[in-house]
Amino acid sequence: MSLRAIIKYRGWKAWQTHDMHVTLLAIFYILLVDHIFEPLAATILVLIFGLYFMCGFLINDFFDRASDIEAGKIRAVQELPRWMFIGIILASILVIIIFLWYLSNIFFAVLYGFSFFLGTLYSTPFVRFKERGFVGIVINALTEKMLPVLAIFIFFNHFGIDTIIFIITTFLLQTIEIMTHQIYDYEADQKTGTRTFAIDVGKEKALKLFSSVIVPLSLFFMILLCSLIAIKIPYAVFIVIAVAIVYLVIGILVSKGRLHMEEKILPLYMSPLYLLINNAFPLLLALFLINASPQYILLLVVAFVSQYYLFKQLFILIRDGIIPRTEIADT
Repeated sequence: MSLRAIIKYRGWKAWQTHDMHVTLLAIFYILLVDHIFEPLAATILVLIFGLYFMCGFLINDFFDRASDIEAGKIRAVQELPRWMFIGIILASILVIIIFLWYLSNIFFAVLYGFSFFLGTLYSTPFVRFKERGFVGIVINALTEKMLPVLAIFIFFNHFGIDTIIFIITTFLLQTIEIMTHQIYDYEADQKTGTRTFAIDVGKEKALKLFSSVIVPLSLFFMILLCSLIAIKIPYAVFIVIAVAIVYLVIGILVSKGRLHMEEKILPLYMSPLYLLINNAFPLLLALFLINASPQYILLLVVAFVSQYYLFKQLFILIRDGIIPRTEIADT
């Protein structure tokens, strides 16, 4: 197996997923709203969650090797020796433990550990929550976004209405992601006998539930979260206005056939809210942190690197007139 193939493995790109984006948003939000100056602790939090999401990919792909091959999903890591795969996971866990020991926050460590444990069981044989229908949806939404964000609020001892808005919104955001993923993978999961929620209820019913319940509920809380950030963070309202104008233009171009969308499930009117929460706000808040102190420079770097797929999408949009659907893959 070539080094180039290993470097392209999607697991290392966990730092560029929406999971990481909402985690960064939560950290940056609390630092700014509470006027907290803890650059080292904040940097360690970013690193510890980057490793968390990376391990999630590794563990999932480790236990899904056979089914992925059967479904035709080619992963660079499928050619990796078993001992090396396990070694990378264990080394990452060791670093995580060292960071948890350094942070010395027992409540944060317990919730982080519980979330990591649940996430492991999501793919682990015998338990394998991902094949337990509705339960799999809930566990996925908890471990990929909601519990990590809640752990951040616990770490900074920040509790209020905004905490509730953050955790409900992030739970719903991941519900959207896992449901769209299951709907897109419906035929492949049928082929391999993977019992997802979409397989349980059927593709048409899953689509109907998604559009009639999940989308409206998520829309409400995403608007609530964006409004909260615009109120709490000075000048954030200007980025909200800018994104709204950009998507108004995009909507017109799509209706006229000048632009085309690869995404067929999530409606276009959700996209500006997604862009604000996952892309615009984390970058903007990182810039505000730098303005407060140059010691937050590493957080700014991580924020920009995490947006690789945003910049890639913009390039494709300009070059091909296509709004691509983001899928983390070996590319």
